[in-house]
Amino acid sequence: MSQPGWYPDPYGTGSLRWWDGRSWSDRLNPEPPAPAPAPLPQRRPSGAAHAAAPPAERSWQAAPPAEQALDVVVHGLRLRADDHGVVYGSESLIWQYVEWVAYWTADGGDPARRPVQWIFQVGRHPFHGGPRVEVVLDEASVPRHAPGAVGGPEEVWGRLIRLCQVRAEPRLVAQLAEHVRAGESVDVAHGLTVHPGGVRGARVSLSWSAISGAVVDGGRVWIRQATGRGAVLYVPQQNPNAVLIPALLDRLRGTV
Repeated sequence: MSQPGWYPDPYGTGSLRWWDGRSWSDRLNPEPPAPAPAPLPQRRPSGAAHAAAPPAERSWQAAPPAEQALDVVVHGLRLRADDHGVVYGSESLIWQYVEWVAYWTADGGDPARRPVQWIFQVGRHPFHGGPRVEVVLDEASVPRHAPGAVGGPEEVWGRLIRLCQVRAEPRLVAQLAEHVRAGESVDVAHGLTVHPGGVRGARVSLSWSAISGAVVDGGRVWIRQATGRGAVLYVPQQNPNAVLIPALLDRLRGTV
């Protein structure tokens, strides 16, 4: 095992433990119950009432219209994003050069509460040490009345993700699918291998005929079985390119 990521704890806690590429850390990530079998989520209507909805659920659907440019101050640093790229403080990336994406929410340890942080990351390989832009948003850093941030941190987070979905994600999904169709195995999200025969993770291997799709639920991207057994294979949403998995599986199923 060489890729950093969340893996089943070898010490038997029943949670996930972070592997940094060389050794197991003390960081644990409890595993939530698998979601009940259900249809994949549908696109939500556009508009102010839905602008803050978790965009991860829409990554594998048709791309939304181009998003209005973003210009706001976060933690005292200027955050700018448009159809060309994203700049935060001294860090910047052009969308066409982005090689991995990740976005998720943190709830402060209580899943029943509203998120306390909204995290957005894009970068280039290697994951540890390569160029990246990381934005951590919270209520204190982006007040809801701040110029350019009407709606607060969740709205800013959503606008960043929608730009990423239009300008970076379709290209990344197409590139990964091309490698698999060429007969290669690709590591997606530091925990899931997608190959011409299907997918495999730390615990489960599924052929393409056994896969019905994927869904984002509870901070994980779950792979659903075509049978009635529901979701049995997952990758933490915060792992790089985990949010691309639903679109990638949709593109590959029935074509390899």
